[in-house]
Amino acid sequence: MKAVQKWGDGKDGMGLVEVPEPEVGPDDLLIEVAAVGICGSDLHIWRDEKEHRRPVTLGHEFSGVVIGKGENVGDEWQIGDRICGDLETLHGRIGTHVNGAYAERMALPARLAHKLPDNLSFAEGALIEQVTCMSHAAMYRTRINPADFVVITGPGPIGLTMLQIVKLFSPRAVMVTGLKDDTVRLEKAKELGADYVYYSEDDPVQEVLRLTDGVGADVVIDCSGGEAAITQATRMVKNGGWITIIGLWGHDITVNLDRVPYNNLTVRGSWGWAGMEYADQAVRMAAGWHSWERALQIMAMGKIKLEPIITSHIPLESWREAFERLERKQEIKVMMYPNEKYMPR
Repeated sequence: MKAVQKWGDGKDGMGLVEVPEPEVGPDDLLIEVAAVGICGSDLHIWRDEKEHRRPVTLGHEFSGVVIGKGENVGDEWQIGDRICGDLETLHGRIGTHVNGAYAERMALPARLAHKLPDNLSFAEGALIEQVTCMSHAAMYRTRINPADFVVITGPGPIGLTMLQIVKLFSPRAVMVTGLKDDTVRLEKAKELGADYVYYSEDDPVQEVLRLTDGVGADVVIDCSGGEAAITQATRMVKNGGWITIIGLWGHDITVNLDRVPYNNLTVRGSWGWAGMEYADQAVRMAAGWHSWERALQIMAMGKIKLEPIITSHIPLESWREAFERLERKQEIKVMMYPNEKYMPR
């Protein structure tokens, strides 16, 4: 079957190859992949900026259909069930350490599968991971209160999802900042409910201080992976305010953190879901289950609009062009279809 794998150094060390059919264990489901999103972390692997196993089939944002199951899997799963999936296995993360969904079919431990509600498309289901991450970040790694002024730095898919999660907390205003080459993404942020958008190059610190009568933002959430954004965050947040860092850089950065102690700031990182503070994969798998189920509940309510974030639907063979377009910020979110029968027409 066809799959996109990372096998060597550099961007040329990744490509479309023929691979054996997945081995389905007694506790696994065999999934026909319907849709798989390209994540920013996949670009980091492509550029050798993120640790991973080689060779490995990428793809951890996925949905699909059950077409087979191991002998230990019970009647809770039936052939034809629609699923979306968690990615923390006992052997590492799907798409990073364990073969993922950039393939026509994949084996998935049944305990990682979640039933996709009927009112969600395969493309929406494939984006559950970013809703899970952002809802967990907002609810458990950040302190957001009603009437807070919140700034989100970075208008990529993660930032645009976080924007919609934050709006559920009834803030008085949300500003999204981005670079001037993020204009399309910032327009999308306005469409999805941002009260203000601002270019990072135009000193959003002064604009935040102006809008808050010199007090500063209550909360800043960095979804950018930009070096300047962290320094700006420490300058635009109020005394005693909160900064949550979600974005990744992939390299060392230089940031002045004097304001963290001086202004009594709280700075927290957020990556993933419940249990991610533990290195034990078994703990992550067990603790994270309810984070994914809660994300599905939020999605099924229709409170988070994911389809507008998707700017292209492509076959698996077009993966490299999509990576390059994402790198140039010509796309927001690209959805791939290893089995083209699921691709929207």
